[in-house]
Amino acid sequence: MTFARQSLGSLLALLFGVAVSILLPRILGPDARGEYQLAVKVAGLVLAVAQWGIPEVLLQALADKRVSQGALIGTSLVLGLAGAILTALALAAAYPLVQDNLLRGVEPVLLALTLGGSAASLIGLLTRRFIQLGGRVDVYNGLDVARTALFLVLVVIGGILLPQQALGPTLAWLVGEIALAAVATAFLWRRTAPKTRWSVQPSVAKDLANAGAPIQFGLLGMFIGSEGGAFVLNASLDVAAVGIYSVALSVSRLVLQISVALRTALQPRLLASEPDSAAVTARVTRHGLLWMVTIACGLALGSPLAGVIFGRDFSAVGPILVLLLPGMVAYGVWQLLASHLLRIGRRGLLAWIAWLFGVASIALQAFGAQTFGLAGAAVGLSVAYLLATLVVLVAFVQLSGRPVRELVPAPGDLAFYVGLTRRALATR
Repeated sequence: MTFARQSLGSLLALLFGVAVSILLPRILGPDARGEYQLAVKVAGLVLAVAQWGIPEVLLQALADKRVSQGALIGTSLVLGLAGAILTALALAAAYPLVQDNLLRGVEPVLLALTLGGSAASLIGLLTRRFIQLGGRVDVYNGLDVARTALFLVLVVIGGILLPQQALGPTLAWLVGEIALAAVATAFLWRRTAPKTRWSVQPSVAKDLANAGAPIQFGLLGMFIGSEGGAFVLNASLDVAAVGIYSVALSVSRLVLQISVALRTALQPRLLASEPDSAAVTARVTRHGLLWMVTIACGLALGSPLAGVIFGRDFSAVGPILVLLLPGMVAYGVWQLLASHLLRIGRRGLLAWIAWLFGVASIALQAFGAQTFGLAGAAVGLSVAYLLATLVVLVAFVQLSGRPVRELVPAPGDLAFYVGLTRRALATR
């Protein structure tokens, strides 16, 4: 399967992402949409802590081939599951400290569901990672699309049975995560068990923990910077403001589906030599930037329709969306360039940049929300992404030796896609 076809398969999630972005606010309204967003982000915090950077470390571990795949699978699953359970219990114990500020307006039952489902989310994350790095990007993408389709069906049913209640989509999220974890684990077992025995090795666990520590540090920084804004807004404004902001953020992140699709297909190819991986990363980033800017421009032009698409209560989404888009394009570039930096072991560098972004993002969003409201928070997040991406860009250029011009789309790139489209239409 070619790189283009693998990337195209991942882009199917873009269509479902559009459906989710439209459906949730129309079913829930601002308050319930904000409540659902905060509850699910608590599960995201569990993932940020419990995965311990292992999904990213596996890229280099599999490339080095010093440990059997069975030992990597068994050890990483045990480490991840234990970490998720301990983190979820710690967050549940800390709930009384944040129930009247960061999680104000969120029902405890929602948090119980998301904390419980975070263990399944982590299993699904790790098993899909092995599937991806094993070259079965088609299965990796298919699982993602199937989960999202199941989520959409259950959200519609929940909207009928529990109108304008966050419980409906939370249950839909939980069922989707459990189903994904079960199917992905079964597929990985059938694919690998005949070749290698899954096992837990203390030495492998130690190596994974040591290698993953810098990534873990960075994951927390990125989570705080990217997702912490919702909690800041809830403490500063109200849960309805979180709902409006989350809709704008989810729509703006459709731009990231381009970089996610390209990164998913790119990473298995980074198992080659370091110079080759840098050249491939530069070429993929150039084409990705072209399409991310194109999608961003299209979303910006359509932003005045926010009130019509999402309902009158979400008319403020349009201006916020426009302010978020530059940051999303920058973050897409960050994701692609970071793949090469991970390949050559620059985990500590990425971790410090992530925390620079996280601290700056929370500070800028908090100041912006208190001074200018939701628009100020959006500007703060965009500026933080732009600054962090600039640092990663400089690091990539210095460490790889690739010139900046290789990352800039050229007129020939657009001509290539126009010609490709024409040939595809001519064959029909």
